[in-house]
Amino acid sequence: MKNLNDKMGRMVFILVLIGCAYPMISFASPTAAEKSIFDLMYYRDVLQVELETDVENLKNNRRFDGYQAASLTFKDANNEEMHWDLKVRIRGNFRRLNCSEMPPLKLNFKKSSLTEAGLAKFDDLKLVTYCIEDRQAAYDLLLREYLAYKMYNELTDNSFRVQLLRITYKDSNTGKKTKQWAFVIEDSAQFKARTNSENCDSCINAGLQAFNADNAKLVGIYQYLIGNSDWDIHIGRNVKLYKQDGKVIAVPYDFDFSGLVNAPYAVANPNYEIKFVRDRIYLGFEQLLGQMHATLFYIEGKRKNLLSVVNKFRQLHVDSRADVANYLVSYLDRLEDIQVAKRLPITRINTVSP
Repeated sequence: MKNLNDKMGRMVFILVLIGCAYPMISFASPTAAEKSIFDLMYYRDVLQVELETDVENLKNNRRFDGYQAASLTFKDANNEEMHWDLKVRIRGNFRRLNCSEMPPLKLNFKKSSLTEAGLAKFDDLKLVTYCIEDRQAAYDLLLREYLAYKMYNELTDNSFRVQLLRITYKDSNTGKKTKQWAFVIEDSAQFKARTNSENCDSCINAGLQAFNADNAKLVGIYQYLIGNSDWDIHIGRNVKLYKQDGKVIAVPYDFDFSGLVNAPYAVANPNYEIKFVRDRIYLGFEQLLGQMHATLFYIEGKRKNLLSVVNKFRQLHVDSRADVANYLVSYLDRLEDIQVAKRLPITRINTVSP
């Protein structure tokens, strides 16, 4: 166990907490005045949509990388029906081949159509879909992963926004309809505009000195809180790396292998001394562990907010909400105890999702 009290006395700990205005969580103001297609969808808890495309081709040809025609229909905040022609393709690695239901998709809108409608040219949305055939279990897992995004939204604006969907898939060849749940993730280009960030081609394997330390600490602790061992800040594994104010920031995504989601197909990271998916290990910069006081103070101050996001999420069954809350509390009650990862010799293939 890594006990932070061994690093600093209680009095110094309190002084550090009081002295920090906590610069890490400066919520950025959007720089783009224009609304996007995501903004049109981002106005209610659950949005009803219909996606019409060749559903059977998507399900049966998982290695197909091309786009195919589709249309998306939903009602906007003024209750006016919106109909958009677009292209969709299968995305991802693990889930595209291992999920038996609808594979995850990329929705690509026509920039000309967006411009004509007076919208910003943020044209790519990621659609997160059911993974397993058991509908109740698939529904539960999808909503748990959605919660992981929503809770991180509570902590920082340097996070991807998500919109929950009640989606009807309509096969364009047969007319067959299937209703499920899904959620969309905002375009990374819109994230960059919203947070004054930019792409960083040289961020992979950058040293700690290149990073915004407050952001790196928050990402490391949040991934620890939700029990996620399927990420790596050094190589950009399941985190997007951007430049913001001259420093590298990490934005986490893809939480289905976390202990909070607890998916039946998830495995513990075999590169470390960890046996179970719900075991917690710290995979952030170890050099930052002695500087975590302000971060832990911030998380403690957000405790009620995080648990409120879970408890008010009525779409998730009450028993599942209780399980998620209890899992969070199991760490929130002992924030200063952090289990550092112990890497194993590389003797086997990493089977964790790319």
